[in-house]
Amino acid sequence: MAPLKTLLLAESHPPTLEHLTGLLSQAGYTVRAVNDAVMALEHFSADNPDVVVLGVDLPRVEGQHVVHLIRGHSQGGRVPIVAIDKGHLGRAKGVGSVLDLKVNAYIPDPLKPGELVPRLEALVKAAQAVTPTGLTATLSRPAVAAGDLKAFPLPALLHSLYRLRRDGVLVVALKGLSRRVYFLRGGPVNFDSNAKPDGLPRFLRERQVLTEAQEQPVVEALASGLRIGAALADVGVEAVGEDLLSLLRDFTKDRLGRVLAMREGRYAFYAGDEFSSEVASVDQPALAPLLEAARRRMPLRVVAAGLKAHLNEYPVRSADFGRDLQAMALDTEDLKLAMQVNGRIVLKDLLAHGRAELRAAYTLLWFLKLTGGVTFSSTPVATGTDVLSAAAAPDVIAPRKRKSLPPETVASLREEAVRIITRSYFGGLGLDLAADKEAVERAYHETAMRFHPDTYAEFDLSDLRDLLEQVQEKLSAAYRVLSVDEKRRAYLQYFFSRQEVVGRATAINVDAELALRRGESAMKRGDYKAAIQGFEEAVSLNGSEPEYYSYLAWAKYRGSPGPLMQRALAARKVLKQALTLDPYLERAQVIAAIIEIDLDDAPLARKKLGKVLELNPYSVLARAALQKVVK
Repeated sequence: MAPLKTLLLAESHPPTLEHLTGLLSQAGYTVRAVNDAVMALEHFSADNPDVVVLGVDLPRVEGQHVVHLIRGHSQGGRVPIVAIDKGHLGRAKGVGSVLDLKVNAYIPDPLKPGELVPRLEALVKAAQAVTPTGLTATLSRPAVAAGDLKAFPLPALLHSLYRLRRDGVLVVALKGLSRRVYFLRGGPVNFDSNAKPDGLPRFLRERQVLTEAQEQPVVEALASGLRIGAALADVGVEAVGEDLLSLLRDFTKDRLGRVLAMREGRYAFYAGDEFSSEVASVDQPALAPLLEAARRRMPLRVVAAGLKAHLNEYPVRSADFGRDLQAMALDTEDLKLAMQVNGRIVLKDLLAHGRAELRAAYTLLWFLKLTGGVTFSSTPVATGTDVLSAAAAPDVIAPRKRKSLPPETVASLREEAVRIITRSYFGGLGLDLAADKEAVERAYHETAMRFHPDTYAEFDLSDLRDLLEQVQEKLSAAYRVLSVDEKRRAYLQYFFSRQEVVGRATAINVDAELALRRGESAMKRGDYKAAIQGFEEAVSLNGSEPEYYSYLAWAKYRGSPGPLMQRALAARKVLKQALTLDPYLERAQVIAAIIEIDLDDAPLARKKLGKVLELNPYSVLARAALQKVVK
């Protein structure tokens, strides 16, 4: 039986997405259906579909259509892409809408019988007639493991690859980011990424092997096919033999650590070794990156959760510990703690008082459990010279004396804790009001970890413990509310009503206020196109609010294309709407005056600003604009 062909379907209209998913599934495809461009990128990078079907009106990602981003992907050239339009809704844009897109076909009405499926069959058949080689051959197979990254599945996958001695490629994708780790005989041998900060030249710069000026020439040399040793020599850096191999091992371990600690996006593992002729490989201890990732990048709460069920049990080293010792590459301190895992010390005492600080102890025991290096017993275990005894007595470790926190750390924690406790839920997490659920979850985990008592377990927290617990309560409450759409909306309504937003002439519309803030954020970073979109959305959601038109007028004046007079006319048209709703609207009047200043009509500008100051002698906006006239 031939394997099912995989198809990525990205369509923003829910009924169309649902209908096409059913239609294409019946036609024999395994359909990955998504409703936005960002998810389409993640699924394409991780799932390597046989064919892609995309709506022509998908929102753009950082100004680019998702087709351009897919075609720029290393596997994007081989995959047939079909653009579908909205002919069934009477809103087809026409073939002109895809002329700049490198698609293989355009279907104006995908629901019209006999249109979409036959075209897909022909394209897939033609693509499959080309025999893939090298890396493409490995990635053309169905993934043997795939899923999302939310629950940190990669450490267990890496251990499984080691045990099975698998060859293959691990692909992870998050929005426009795509990372790959290459495995031979179960060990990671190389890494690459489509993001420049992930690359080997940036790593060498971080290690101070390269200067900032040398980094880009090395990037270009590697892109041209030059090997790393030659690329370094070209910029005057000598790194050969074991020194270079050591750097490459460290690079792969560090970047794999980033991959293992990812908690957003998707992953897939493709089995095969055809890539080995195209990818340089550097052997290293296969399991060492697991401990590195846990220690440097994974939240301690995740590591601790894996040991929670065993806290009152006795860990003991297993036979696998000795067999895997070389692959683990434990340092001296970790070996000392591992030697204490003798089956006679209860885990909670070993963690609290053993030969390591708390995070080091937790991560090592988590690592040994994951790799099978330790097992757990509900009673003390007889080992070594005690194996002939009928029973073993538990060992006791004296409590470790805790250090004092540095005074500057205490002051910093107090100041930040007070800020979190006294601010809104958004402010406590350091977020903008327009932050989405993903941003909320990310900020919660990062902030909660920074203020969790376990993070400072080796220190005496007697003076800070109550404050840190208050912070945890505030952060937990913020997460419970802001991570649920309905609760977040209700909180925003309450928040806006308590804030009594200055200048609003109408009742607060939560969605409109959020759109306004998205526009403000975009304008601060100079993205006037996105700012105009945000302000236009605010106006569309609450067209009776004059203040929204003021923001829109300013964004159009500052960010619209064309000469000054053309931009001024566009802004004046919007300002007219604002002043029709409120003839005394301060912001609109000041913007109108600034336009007159820029058009060299200082008398008219002074007249407009004078009227504003008559109504509000303390107007900061008007006084700042008046300074421009005086100058």
